[in-house]
Formats: sequence, structure tokens, C-alpha cells
Amino acid sequence: MKFTLFQKIYGSVLLVLTLAVLSASVVSIFELQHYYKQQFVREMNVQLDAVEHLLAAIQPDFKDMQDYAFFVEYAQRQQYRLTLNDSSGTVLFDSNVPQDSLIKIKNHLDRQETLKEKTTFWGRDKRKGATLHTPMFYTSKKCTSTGDVKMIRVVRNLKEVENSLQAIQRKILFGGGLAVLLFSIIIYVVAFRITYPIHQLARAAERIKSGDYSVRFADADKNEIGCLANLLNEILNKMNSDLVQMKKLEHMRSQFLGNVSHELRTPIFSVQGYLETLLNNPDVGPGQQKKFVKKAYRQAIRLNNLLTDLIDISRIESGEMKLTFISFDLHKWLQSIIVEAAETATENNVEIIFVNEKNEHIEIVGDQERLRQVMHNLVTNAIKYNIKNGKVKIGYIADTRSVEIYVSDTGRGIDQAHIPHIFERFYRVDKERSREVGGTGLGLAIVKHILEAHNSKIVVTSQPGIGSRFNFSLTRVA
Repeated sequence: MKFTLFQKIYGSVLLVLTLAVLSASVVSIFELQHYYKQQFVREMNVQLDAVEHLLAAIQPDFKDMQDYAFFVEYAQRQQYRLTLNDSSGTVLFDSNVPQDSLIKIKNHLDRQETLKEKTTFWGRDKRKGATLHTPMFYTSKKCTSTGDVKMIRVVRNLKEVENSLQAIQRKILFGGGLAVLLFSIIIYVVAFRITYPIHQLARAAERIKSGDYSVRFADADKNEIGCLANLLNEILNKMNSDLVQMKKLEHMRSQFLGNVSHELRTPIFSVQGYLETLLNNPDVGPGQQKKFVKKAYRQAIRLNNLLTDLIDISRIESGEMKLTFISFDLHKWLQSIIVEAAETATENNVEIIFVNEKNEHIEIVGDQERLRQVMHNLVTNAIKYNIKNGKVKIGYIADTRSVEIYVSDTGRGIDQAHIPHIFERFYRVDKERSREVGGTGLGLAIVKHILEAHNSKIVVTSQPGIGSRFNFSLTRVA
């Protein structure tokens, strides 16, 4: 049987196209699986590093219920199972096991990921979980600077990842089949016009396959090939945007972890130094002992404040902190805040002035406790960064729809170059002064997040040597 030239061209091109789409789909599936595996392993390793940094910074006692509960909550937020072992394989902590049931857990020294970890710094294993009978991924890491904890193990369920990969594979195969069908129709109708565009697409695909994501598909023809080129260009643009965003988020996370480690290290080392001095010098007099204990106590308070602010900002940014909006009396609320701040103001020789002394019945809408946190941070800053015998003014300006609340001081003021950055986490205008007064570097960042959740914005005006004014607006109850 003889075939016509058209049939030969159509059949040959269709066969090549089918094989090309099938090959591309297979390659894409394998590349996708490899990429997801690398990303998954990298994420697990990052989690192991984060736990190690946290353990090194806190040095928890897992016999203490609060320390145990803290790490259980931490693992639940990260959505994985966390296990901490000592050098003999004994389990010191397991986020899925109550504290009083740890004794029932078998020794982990013979686990596959633990055996691998003996000869290398990292260990990993994939197997079905004994409880859920679903694929689980186990990663472990040796550590030396975390007290009794000598091995960290993180476990995650692979079922969701595998389901996602299977769904994507089905879409790739379906998309490949649909492409073959569409192109077969186009080739049948306009076989002689299809060769050059396919050649151009193949060249661009090869460049992308080699890692050149700056290439774009030509879309000169206003037909299916042109639409396909546009779609692929959109995918490439999205891929490039995602890569940039991933690098940005990775940088932010790395920077945040570095800042947290640095901020935690300072008070911990200070407390350690004071206590070592007392332990190694038993002849220190009572007066000197009391002095060291007071210094250690102040550092402990600073550490507690830092951890509290870290938990707050983490809950706010992750969306875990839920706000409760109610209406409440503004005047009485501000009076209570001034009463709470009175002791701090007296200690710092600062006078607090309530500008709106006349009792006006004005109600505003918001989360009263979170807004109290905002005012506490602003008023405390105004007091502690003020001058001796300085003044702090608290007041409000109301109109028919909203109320502007402000806190002003007669302090040192803020240079204009610093104002755009003062609401960034751990940013300090005067680092030494901030640590001296016990600042965590997170207070204004928390203020910003809480007010944004109220659809409000914090506004700052300041002059060096004169003082600063912070104000924001809230909705007034009609």
C-alpha cells in the first residue's frame, strides 16, 4: 500500500510529535519528582537546624512540664513529629507522646535513620508508619551543643506530597495527550505551515531545559501555536517570579533566625556569666552577691520579654492570633493604661499627662486587649527613651466617624533616616540604649501588625532633640 506525501508528512510529524510529548511528559515527571524530593529534604534539614538552634538557645529541661509543652506546641505549629534522643538512644522528648508516657517508648538506637546517622552527620529513611500505616519520611541530625539532646529527629507524612505529585503527573499526561490531539488536527489542516513554528518551539524548549529561563516562546502566529506560546510564557514568568520569591523568603528566614539567635544569646550568656561568677567565687560578699543576682534577674526578665514578643509576632504573622472586636469606652480605657504605666514613669522620673481629662463618653471598636498591647508598647517606649524630668502626653482627637489616638514625648527624637525602619523586626535606633532599658526590638513591629489587623496605620512624626509623636486612628461607634 502506497502512502501519499501528505500522509507521510502527517504520519511522520504526528509520530514524532507524539513521542516528543510523551518523552517531555516522562522527563517532566521525573524532574518534578526529583525537584520535590530535593525541596522536601532541604526543608526537613532546615527544620532540623531550626530545632538545634532553638535547643542551643533555650537549653530546656524536658522534665519540666512548661518546657515540654513549649516544644509540643512548636512541633504542632511546624506540622511534624519531633523526637529528641540522648546519646544512648533514649527518647527525651516526643511531640506525639505525653510527658508521662515517654518511658513506654522503645529505644531509638536501632532505627534506620539513626543507624545512618552514626556514620554521617545526617540520617534519613522512608517507611510506613507503625500507627497510621502511611508513607513517612524520617530525618535525623547529630548535635553537640544542645545539652543532653544528642540527636534530633523530624518525621513528616508523605501521603499529601505523594497525592500532589500523582495529581500533577496526571495533569502532565493529560496535557500531553491533549496537545497531541490538538496538533494532529492542526497538522492535518495546515501541515506545510506547522514545521517552522514547531522548530522554533523546540529550540526554545531546549534552552529552557538547559536552564535558560529568560527565553520566551515566539507568538507571531495568532493560532493554537501562538496561544500555546503565550501560555508557556506565562508559566515561565510565574516560575521566574516564584524563584525570586523563594529566594527572598529564604533570605528573610535566614536573617530572622540569625537575629533571634543573636538576641537570645546575649541575655543567656549574661545570666550564665553572673551565675558562674557566684559559683566560682564562694567568698563574694552578700552585697556583691545581691548585685549579681539582680543583674541576672534583669537579664532573665529581658529574655522572657523577648520570648513573649517572639511568640506574639509569630502568631500574628502566621494568622494564629485571632482578634475579638468589641466596642468599649475610650476614656476609661486610656485612664487604665495611664494607671498601669504610672510606676514605670515614676521610676524613670517622667510625668504622664492625660490631655483629655474631661470625661467624654466615646466608644471605639477593636480588640481591647491587643490595642492595650499597642498602647503599652508606645507608652513604655515614650517613658524609657525620654529625658530626665520629661513628659509623656496621651490623648485623642475625635470626629464623627473615627478617633485619632496619640502618644507624644519630650525625648531624644528620631532622625528621619531611621523612621522608615523603626517598625522592622530587631531594628534599633540606639542599640546600646535599647538593650539597657530592656527593649526586645520587636515592640514596634507588633504594634504595626496589630494596627494593620484593625485596618489602621501607625504614623510617626519626630524631631531630634525635641521629641516624637505616634498616632493611629480607630473606628468610632456612632
